[in-house]
Order: sequence, then structure tokens, then C-alpha cells
Amino acid sequence: MMKDVLIRLRREQGAARPPHAYFGALGGGALFILSLVFIVGGYELGPGTLRRLGTGAFPMITGVILAVLSLAVMAADLRDTSDAERPDWISFAAIGGALAVFALTVGRIGLVPGVFLTTITASLPDPSLPFVGKLALGALVGLGCWGLFIGLIGLPFAAFGGL
Repeated sequence: MMKDVLIRLRREQGAARPPHAYFGALGGGALFILSLVFIVGGYELGPGTLRRLGTGAFPMITGVILAVLSLAVMAADLRDTSDAERPDWISFAAIGGALAVFALTVGRIGLVPGVFLTTITASLPDPSLPFVGKLALGALVGLGCWGLFIGLIGLPFAAFGGL
């Protein structure tokens, strides 16, 4: 209600109209292009067969799933006639920082502390979770990754490493 009044006032004052939500379809298009990179890269690595999956099976499956999701994003954004929301650049920066933290730490200090730091970095902008909760979440996700990727799947990661 109040938002509609403010938008109307801005339009009456000659302010530029905010962009429509269909500009979000550009992001879906970028994701679709990324999915094609995964599919082509997985195909070049060799997908294998249904009985014995090859090296490229996971990237291809991930690419197909991402392609379907990106098409759904584009369809939803193209149908939406409302005004676009402002991007949350702080959360975007936190996710980018978390990816950098993961890439820089897992090989040096191990999977568990790397995932712990990555989770804390990604959750920093969330005001609803106190810092102690972020520490607990980081510990749970780090231990969960250890159990899944090292314990169950047996990937050759070091759980803890040196500096």
C-alpha cells in the first residue's frame, strides 16, 4: 500500500520509472549459457553409460538441471509485470567472498576448516542469525561435509591440513 503510493508520487514528480522484473530474465539467460558450458564440458570429458558413469556425467547432469531451472527463471520473469526489486549487493558480495574463501582455504587448511570459514563468510549479512549461531552453523556444515565427502563418498580431501 505505502510502496504503491511512493511509486505513484515518484512517477508524478517525473522520476524515472523503475525497471520491470523481466530484466531478471537476463540473469536466467546468463545461467542458461553457463549450463551449456557445463553440458559441453561434461560431454568432452565423457559421460559414460548408465551402468558406469564417466568423468563428465556429473557436469552434464548439473548442466541439464541448471538449464531447466534457468528456463523456469526466464519464464517466470518474462510473465511478471511488477517492478523489479533492488539487488542485495551485500549478500552478493558475501557469496562471492565465500567462494573465494573456499577456493583459497580448502587446499591449505583442509576441508572442515575451509567449509567452516566459507559458511561463516556466506552467512555474515544475515542479521537474523547471531554470530554464535553462525559459528554453530559453520561447525555443523563443516562436519557434515567431512562425513559426506570423506566418510561416505571417499573423496581424497584432507579433513584438516596445515597452514
